[in-house]
Amino acid sequence: MTEGNKFIYCSKCGKKRSKDDKFCTNCGNKLMTIEDSIKNTTENIKGAIKNNETYKSFTDTSYDENSRADFDNRDMANFIQKKVEYYIPKFKEMQELYKTTSWNWAAFFFNSWWFLYRKMYAIGFGIIIADIVIGAVMPYLSLIFSIAMAVVSGLYGNIAYLKHVQSQLDSLRHMDEDMKQRLILDKGGVNIVIPIILAIITIGIFLLIGAIGAFFFMLTSPYYY
Repeated sequence: MTEGNKFIYCSKCGKKRSKDDKFCTNCGNKLMTIEDSIKNTTENIKGAIKNNETYKSFTDTSYDENSRADFDNRDMANFIQKKVEYYIPKFKEMQELYKTTSWNWAAFFFNSWWFLYRKMYAIGFGIIIADIVIGAVMPYLSLIFSIAMAVVSGLYGNIAYLKHVQSQLDSLRHMDEDMKQRLILDKGGVNIVIPIILAIITIGIFLLIGAIGAFFFMLTSPYYY
């Protein structure tokens, strides 16, 4: 061992001490080598990051045993209403295997409309607004964004819906049974009206754009008199 490796310096008072000493005899500070100090700092940083609530919300793929869905409870079936035979087995598989991805073709093909259909309005309208903004600001990325959102919706649509169902049922847990069942039927199920309205509006916009384009084409055509 070289002369330099036989000693360490106290991080508090700066006095040189033997590497074998556990504490500084000058100030009582615990002595650590540079390697140990770096290791402890790294572990503290990792611990702080992992305990951060924002980090947990994005990386926690486990299910809290206290919030695991009770698939034998009729409330969940009453809430889903449409396609119960599809979603209950799918939710069971995801929860038992701790999966966060599970392919949903309806969410893939219709993404924002599917979220609105399943009454996840914040996600559905959020995708629509983002699509409009990106199309207006960066039109060359609009198609890429649409494809990316379709894939993400297909992969995470089921877990988003499971969490939506659990959240809604948890909010009604302490209510009177009769009132709870009424609210479950009201909050659950599907909303076909909004997707139909959006489809009509979309078709109307395309027809309007087509009519305007045809009108200007006729005006600029040499064959138009």
